This record gives sequence, C-alpha cells and structure tokens, in this order.
Amino acid sequence: MRKFILLAAAAMFCVAAYAQNPVNRTGDVFTKGVRTSNVQLYEQNGAMNVAMDLDYSAASVSRKESLDIVPVITDGTHTVELPAIGLYGGNRYYKFLREGGKVAKEAKLYKTKNAPATEHYTAKVPYESWMDNCQLLLKQTSRGCCNSTLGQGIETLAALKYEFRFSPEFLFVQPVAEAVKARSEKGEAHLEYAVGNGNVDPNFKNNSAEIKKITDLVNQLSDNVAEYRVNEITLKGYASPDGGFATNEKLAKARTNSLKTLVQEALNDDKISVKTDFEAEDWAGVAAFVEKSSLAKKDEILDIVRGTLAPDQKERKLKASYPAQWKTLKDECFPALRRATYNVGYEVVPYVDVDQIKNKIETNPKDLSLNEFFMAANSCQTGSPEFIQIMEKALQQYPSNEIAKVNAANAAMSAGNLARAEELLSTVSDGGSSNQAPLFTYAKALYEAMSGNFAKAAQMFTSIKDKVPQAKAALEQLAKARY
Repeated sequence: MRKFILLAAAAMFCVAAYAQNPVNRTGDVFTKGVRTSNVQLYEQNGAMNVAMDLDYSAASVSRKESLDIVPVITDGTHTVELPAIGLYGGNRYYKFLREGGKVAKEAKLYKTKNAPATEHYTAKVPYESWMDNCQLLLKQTSRGCCNSTLGQGIETLAALKYEFRFSPEFLFVQPVAEAVKARSEKGEAHLEYAVGNGNVDPNFKNNSAEIKKITDLVNQLSDNVAEYRVNEITLKGYASPDGGFATNEKLAKARTNSLKTLVQEALNDDKISVKTDFEAEDWAGVAAFVEKSSLAKKDEILDIVRGTLAPDQKERKLKASYPAQWKTLKDECFPALRRATYNVGYEVVPYVDVDQIKNKIETNPKDLSLNEFFMAANSCQTGSPEFIQIMEKALQQYPSNEIAKVNAANAAMSAGNLARAEELLSTVSDGGSSNQAPLFTYAKALYEAMSGNFAKAAQMFTSIKDKVPQAKAALEQLAKARY
C-alpha cells in the first residue's frame, strides 16, 4: 500500500474541543468588591472542571453582613452548584459559630479581615451530557441582620459549547508512471479535386495549406528530438457517395496515395512510416449531416442512409424518392466529405524536472503523464491554490481516471470545498480488487466525516483499518465525536 501513497498532508489535531467564551467580571453591586479572573470551564477525564482566581482584596463586607458566593454550572434546565465561598463580617462570623454553624468540608468560610487577598478556586463534578452546552455562573447573596437578604445577583463567568472538529490526514494516490508515453494528434485535411481526378494537386485552391497542416505538425515533433519521437502517420482518404461505388473506391484510394506522396516529400525525416487507408463512400458523414439538418422527411432519409441497402442502391433510392433533398446533399454535404483524416502517433520523453513539468502544464499538458502532474503537485503546499489547480488540471487531462478524481477530491477537501469533493467522489467506484481500493474508500470516508456523517464515516474507516493505518487514527478521532 505504501507505494501508492506519496503525499500525506494535514496532521490530526484539535480533535474535540470546547469553545469557551470567558466573561471576566471586575465587580458589581452584589460582589461587594470580589473580583474574578482567569476563568476556566472544561471537560477532562469524565469530569467538568472549574478554575478561577478570586480577588478579595477590595471586598467590602461590614461586621454585621455576609456574602455567600456560589459557582453554578447550568444549561438553563439542569443546574449543579459547586462548593461555596462565604465572606463574613466579624459579628456575623462569630454569631454563625455560636449558633453551631458548620461549614461543609468542600466549602470555604472566611472572616472578612482574615480572608486571603487572592486565592485560586478549583472544583469539579462528574460530567453529564447536558454540560456540552452550559454556562458557569456566579451566584451571590448578601445578607444582613437576622439573615435577611440584602441583595442577590448572578454573573456569567463563562459560556461553553462542545464542538467536535474532525481534522483529517489526506492521502493522495500516486499514479503508476507510464512505461511509454504514447500520444497522437488527429485532424482533417479538407482537400479539393478536379472532377473525377485521383491526384491531389497542391496548387489547386487551398490544398497546399491543408497539406501543410499535416507536415508542419509532424516536422515540429520530429525536429524536437529531445522530447518527441514520431512513430508513424496514418492517412485515410474519403470520397462522397455521389457516383458509382466502384469509381469512388478507385478515387478514394488514388487520392490517399497521392496525398501520401506529397506528405512524404515534405517531411524532414524520411524514415517516418506513412500508412494509408481509404473509405469509398462516407455514408456515416451523410447521416451526421442529415441528423443536424432541417431537411424535410429527414427521418425517412436517415432510414435509407443507415439501412442495409448497397451503396449504389441507396444513391438511386434517394435520388428517386427525395430529389430536392439529394440536391441539397450534393451542394452542401458532399464537398466536405471529400477529405483526408490524419493520425500522427508519437512518443513523449518522461519529465523529471518539476519546473519543466509546470511549464508543460501551462503550454502543452497533453505531453504529461498523470504521475508527472502528481510530481508537480507534490512540490506545492497541500491545499494551496497552486496545489489544487494542478490536481484539477490533471483531472481535465484525464477526466475518466479515478485516481485523478480521488486526488482532486482530496485537494478540494484540503481547502474545505466539500461540494467539489462530493461531485467528484460520487463518480468514483469502490476500486474493486485494485490496490487503490482502500484509498478510494478512505477518501470517501473523509468526506463523510468532514460532512458530519460520523456514523457512516466510522463504518467506512473500520472496513479499511487493517489496510490503511490512517483509518485507525481517524477512528480514534471519531470516538470522541458525540453522535
């Protein structure tokens, strides 16, 4: 599996977290000068923890008064009170003791004069699910003579919201390098001929320019021996269905051979093989023209054109049954069918220099293998605009390649573009029995996890955890998600 993974990006971090918004108070009417700072509210090891610094140095509690301070965790429906702090003036303090008052071991009671200037307060309670979204409040009650209530207040010290953030490690699949980078260039030369003439006259109408399209292409490739090697040229000549089949067959063959001679004479490399083929009557071209046309009775005409009649029988039936349409075909369709197609087969050298590959991406991406695109992307920062652009251009060049789709989807996810990832992954198979199959599943599982479909993602990661180590790490993350 490792040989297919060249690039792994984005370490897993910030797996699950609470987002805390502290609201530190500097005192108000009910605090009697008590201040809070460095407030913390967090879950750890199955407990909800509270920590804060309390400053009593400016506390103002008279001899006959007391101030009860109670931290409270609540979500508005559930409430847990934490150990309290009491600041008692001298008279209230001794009265409390004379009357047998006892302080719970987890609570703190201070005579105001003897209270520390500051203290670090900590408390924890067993975690409960409702605490995922809760607040830490500070409830204060000021009391006077006969335990009368002088004032009450509640301050919000911190608000807590549990957030699970799945931070994936993206695995990009390295394509297998092409053993031979075989390429081809195809095109058409629209040649014109004197009536019944089997020779291609380069000086007749625009023939010279049409022939030059072929020879210039071949010479540009063959002259650049550092990058290309031309293997062969295949020329195929076509005649139109106007006239007898036997005559058209001779014309198509003769015209193709004539074109071959002209091409060979214009090539810089006389060792390049030039092969020929011909088609006497291009009825497929006629069908394509009729299909796009607005000819009357075109369905009936298409039935004849595509039917099983012999070529000469088709011609006679069309002439007899649809003379007006036949004339349109002769004037508008047949001239374009008298042409030659060409296919130039060549090989491209492998590229190893990243800068050269990047230049090719912009100038002639067809020369590049999918593996060379991958090399260029690997030189960029994962998730960067250039990285994503290269992965997308690789896909443009290899639109049906599933490795290209998976890599482009991973690149999109690395930039947070889940919509693009979904578009691509929806067209990717499960990989069947190929070595890449677990990596295809891994990419799809990442999409599900990043989309919040944690249960589905967990199932997919579980199915490949023995083949893709990163799937185990992803499962460890998902174990902390609450779904």
